[in-house]
Amino acid sequence: MKMIKVHITLWVVLLVGGFLAGFIPQYLKNRDLQKQLENPQRTIAALEFQVQMSELRDAASLMLLELSRQNYGLARDYSNQYYSKLNDAAHAVQDANLKKLLEELATTRDSLTTSLSTANPSSLTASQPIVLRTFEVTRTAK
Repeated sequence: MKMIKVHITLWVVLLVGGFLAGFIPQYLKNRDLQKQLENPQRTIAALEFQVQMSELRDAASLMLLELSRQNYGLARDYSNQYYSKLNDAAHAVQDANLKKLLEELATTRDSLTTSLSTANPSSLTASQPIVLRTFEVTRTAK
C-alpha cells in the first residue's frame, strides 16, 4: 500500500513537473512577444495623432487659401471642416494642456463664421491669427 502511494505521488509530481516544464517557457515567450508588440502600437498611435494634427493644419490652410482667393463659399466649407476636425481632436487628445489649447481655438468659431457669412475681405485678416495659432499648437503637439 505504501508503494502504491509513493508511485502515485511520484507520477503526480512528474505530471506537474512536465506541465510546468512546458508551460513556463511558453509563458515567457508570450510575455516577450507582448512587449515587442506594445512598441509598434505606441508608434502607430503617435503617427495617427500626427496625421490628425496634419489634417487640422491642412483644413486651416485651405480655408486661408480660399479666403485669399475671395472664394467665401469654399472658405466657409473649409472652415466647417476645420472646426469639425478641431472638435474631434479636442475630444480625442489625452494631454490636458493640448486639449485646453484646442478648445481655445474652438472658441473662435462664432467670430470667424460671422465674418465669413458677410463675405467681406476682412475675413482674411480675421482668419490669419487663427491659422497661425493652429500651426503653433499642432506643430508642438506630440
